[in-house]
Amino acid sequence: MLLSHRIDNKVCVVSIEGNFALDGVNEAKSYLKPHLESPDVKGVLLNFEKVNFIDSSGIGLIVSIYKTLQQKEGKFGLINLSKKNEEIFTITRLNKILDIFPSEADALKAMR
Repeated sequence: MLLSHRIDNKVCVVSIEGNFALDGVNEAKSYLKPHLESPDVKGVLLNFEKVNFIDSSGIGLIVSIYKTLQQKEGKFGLINLSKKNEEIFTITRLNKILDIFPSEADALKAMR
């Protein structure tokens, strides 16, 4: 899994490439930790445009990020989910809790 990020108006946009699964979750957690703890970051967007597969450990990390940001009154969203990955959030009913946006532009506009 490859991770990269950029900051856009205090929102950390993290692009993920590969599978968001057990073998990469610890790496993703370590990568995201400084951004989640930064007082300058008011929100996080995870870009799933290049993610083929999300497993239960990936879902667990997403819920953990959501809870962390909720405690610091930050915003969180998922963008560019494939239909297959979007189904996972529908089946688990996490789509009722998490903000899922079709594009980065829509997400950034909603987070302002």
